[in-house]
Amino acid sequence: MDCDDGTGEKNFESGEFPSGLRPALALVASAAVVGAVTGLLGTVFLIALKAGDRLRGELCAELERWPSGWLALACVVAAAAAAAAWMVGKFAPNAKGSGIPDVENVLRGAVRPHHARVLPVKFLGGWLALSSGLLLGREGPTVQMGAVVGEKIGRRVPGQPGAWKPLMAAGAGAGLATAFNAPVGGTIFILEEVFRKVSPLTFTLAATATTAAVFIQRAIFHMPQDYAVSAVPEPPAGSVWAFLVFGALAGFVGVAYNRLLLTTLAVSKKIRAVPTPAKAALIGFAVGAVGWFAPGMVGGGDDLTQTILATRPTAVFFLSIGLARFFLGPLSYAAGTPGGLFAPVVALGALLGAASGTALHALMPGAVPCPLAFAVVGMAAFFTATVRAPITGLVICLEMTGCYSLFFPMLAACLGAYLIPTLLKDRPIYDALGQDPGGDDRVPSR
Repeated sequence: MDCDDGTGEKNFESGEFPSGLRPALALVASAAVVGAVTGLLGTVFLIALKAGDRLRGELCAELERWPSGWLALACVVAAAAAAAAWMVGKFAPNAKGSGIPDVENVLRGAVRPHHARVLPVKFLGGWLALSSGLLLGREGPTVQMGAVVGEKIGRRVPGQPGAWKPLMAAGAGAGLATAFNAPVGGTIFILEEVFRKVSPLTFTLAATATTAAVFIQRAIFHMPQDYAVSAVPEPPAGSVWAFLVFGALAGFVGVAYNRLLLTTLAVSKKIRAVPTPAKAALIGFAVGAVGWFAPGMVGGGDDLTQTILATRPTAVFFLSIGLARFFLGPLSYAAGTPGGLFAPVVALGALLGAASGTALHALMPGAVPCPLAFAVVGMAAFFTATVRAPITGLVICLEMTGCYSLFFPMLAACLGAYLIPTLLKDRPIYDALGQDPGGDDRVPSR
């Protein structure tokens, strides 16, 4: 049963529907509206990002005729990053970074919601940051925008003032589902990462919202599966040990990545003499300069991941790009602009997997007949190592690639990737960002 939490609101901590058919149906209908609005908003954001990427490409082509084209591009990226960071600091401090730690803190009662200007700042600031080439993910903006939509609509459910919390969670799941065209993954994300339990209420509302969001995305905008991957044969059952060992390797790399990210954020925060927009400009300048000479090393990583899944360069090529992105990702996140972690992490996992698969194929072609399998598996394994949500990562990567024949080896790799950080007592990155003073800012209770 729902109960009063002392503020006049009824909470839904039990995970059960409120008594009575009408209020229960009102919640489900509200979740459908939340999902539809989030799907529409998130899809428009994704379309805007594609336009921004094209604009950056056209700008690079134009600047090639300039004697110092790289300098001009670096200055443009610096200005975009500074503008995005200024918007966050001026109008919505809790819109910086991924936004997922802020959503989780609100839903777990650590802070009160403070969403007055988050939606426009997340949309515009996220567009500036991601379109300029910073190594940030699109899911951070869509998740937080969906959470804002869920909270606002939830406060208008008749007779249920506490409905904003489960509907805010459903909106966050719809945002993730929209970012990756992955309704099942978006649903599991809410259950595994946010609430960390399955209940009738949380499952129904999350599934309703993600279904509505992806329906809008697929039926109206006709957006296809994220990555086009050729058929990947199921690896021999005897090679499962190789995927388990690879997962353990991804676990060690994931721990290093998390610690580098947190250290970079802490160092950036300690440099108080330099305003955040100025720090963002310096980071943007560096990313812009790298992007001029090596375009594949910057950006969220979607095009890079598609290239990895469609071609077979050398292991050295994969490792060189992966090493650069390993350091540029945390640096981009420290800029204080809106932007997530998922897409860059997935790209790193694909790079690590492709390099490992290529090397193992050269050594043991019988046990590893298809290096591409490791690239796909690496996406889920590295996500598991950093976020510690293995089922979410596994399902979303399967939905994005359609490589369901890799379910078993992906499970083995995620096991290894989960076990190593757990034994090393490394905190999941979203938990660390929500608690660490060097991470996302926490908005105090009002």
